[in-house]
Amino acid sequence: MLKLKQKPKQLLTLGAAAGLITGGAVAWLLVQQKPTAVGLPAGSEVLPKETIATFSFSTNEGQWQQLRRLGTPESQAMLDRSLADWRDRFLTTNNLNYKRDIQPWVGEEMTVAFLQPPQAANSQQVQPYSPASLDAQTPVIVLPIAKPDKAQQILATPKVSSTQEWVDRDYKGLKIREVHGQAQTAYAASVIDNRFVVMSQNPQAVEQVIDVYKGKASIVQAPGYGQAFRQLETTSEPWMRLYLNVPEATALAANNPMQPIPPQAMIPIQMNQGFAAIGTVDREQVRFQGIGWLPSDSKIRFRGGNRAEKVPTILPSDSLLMASGSSFEQFWQTLGQPQENSPRGQFNPDLIRQSFNNLTGLDFDKDMVDWMDGEFSLALIAAPPSGQSPQPRAGVLLLAQTTDRRKADAAFQKLDKVVGERYRYQVTEAKLSGQPVVTWVSPFGSLSMTRGWLDSNVAFLAIGPNLASTILPASTTPLAQDPLFQGAVSSDLKEKNGQFFVNLDRLANPNVALPLPKLPANNQKVVNAIRAIGVTTAIQDGRTMRYDIELQMNKSPKAPGALPAPQISPSASPAPAQ
Repeated sequence: MLKLKQKPKQLLTLGAAAGLITGGAVAWLLVQQKPTAVGLPAGSEVLPKETIATFSFSTNEGQWQQLRRLGTPESQAMLDRSLADWRDRFLTTNNLNYKRDIQPWVGEEMTVAFLQPPQAANSQQVQPYSPASLDAQTPVIVLPIAKPDKAQQILATPKVSSTQEWVDRDYKGLKIREVHGQAQTAYAASVIDNRFVVMSQNPQAVEQVIDVYKGKASIVQAPGYGQAFRQLETTSEPWMRLYLNVPEATALAANNPMQPIPPQAMIPIQMNQGFAAIGTVDREQVRFQGIGWLPSDSKIRFRGGNRAEKVPTILPSDSLLMASGSSFEQFWQTLGQPQENSPRGQFNPDLIRQSFNNLTGLDFDKDMVDWMDGEFSLALIAAPPSGQSPQPRAGVLLLAQTTDRRKADAAFQKLDKVVGERYRYQVTEAKLSGQPVVTWVSPFGSLSMTRGWLDSNVAFLAIGPNLASTILPASTTPLAQDPLFQGAVSSDLKEKNGQFFVNLDRLANPNVALPLPKLPANNQKVVNAIRAIGVTTAIQDGRTMRYDIELQMNKSPKAPGALPAPQISPSASPAPAQ
């Protein structure tokens, strides 16, 4: 009888254990299936999957002090004024103070996000672009709560001005507090799960965030989003992390008056579906590490390999600008692939094909691209003074590596004939530093070009007087040895698909004649703050490209002072509680 009594107990114990194991396994599977936001920008789990762009900034005051120390006094004043404008727009005008009302409880990072308009986000179909919807777009700010007790004390009673009133309303079980001005909503805010404060001037944007908290797909589930940020993890504390839904961000950059993203910055990545980056601030450098990825159903593939190493050893150290790649042939084929839903302003290779044909009568693909299967480069170089130009003048140098020199020579001979017979240029064979070259001089001597070969497989075309002398003979101080170049391309990428470098110090030199338009005053102040820009790219696979971007900055010896005083005078009188 004793044994019979013990057996059910043993079975019960085993059953309970099995139940716990089974339940634990099911729970583990459910957790694994649920997207996690660990290591992702603040607020990722409550931002909609269709979010256009996010900018996540460190709340570490030391990081911002370090950033504000970079640049010239003029650029620093511009940055301080921009920061003050954002402060006045979102805080001062609403009787809020960052140090008093936010800093005591906020987490290590805050996020500013630009969301799809609600009607577009809720639709299952691709919405046509509407400039009006972007013009009306306002950002939503996500502030993580690090100290709930302090947040509760500060947020319990809103600090509104005497011209404002506030009202609470319910949305899907969560409270949204709206602060109204005399004519419109000043801002709406909600506390989500005691973990985030969400604010926006558009109450519907706050509702969209709550929709995600209640179960709608978040940006964590956007293809490539989480993988990209986890690949970009760094030992340094990021000052900034950004994400772009590239097709939508391109439209936002081109048509939104606020222009949170310069339209020109989108050109190199506009074929991508998404782009993510982290930015860090060093003593004299701002560095971004980024990843761009193509849509999963795209027919485009990144091609060309990672073999861009030779060009910096050829160009002289006084090069003003340089862009290079692994294979022009592969680069051109990538540009020519059909791009579904390409954004407006997409580069069209057919325009170059047609223009080249109109000018020369040759086929650009067959006569030129077919033999340019190695490294290539376009560079802007300051040529030494000549008899015609006592002042150094910048010229353009084109380099192209080939494995079929015979085909390349045939193409150049056709070009010699075209420029000589059609355009009446003087075509002359000569020698430069013992190397055979061909010069093209226009009828009135206003333009001269020189073509030839470096080594046995690198063709060059130098556009500008005396420009070929910068590479023949080979420079004893090539660009690869220039300290500013080395600092701007100090990427940890061992293999490179391409590089870009611009020496803004030398471009600003008034003694060099440049064929460039004069920049507006504010743009020139930004340029003067930066000594050099370097970009290094590497193909990770057929759909993913890595970007390292480094800005070598000027630096002020003085520590930054306080931001400009508010231009809006807030009222300290709170409105009566509703």
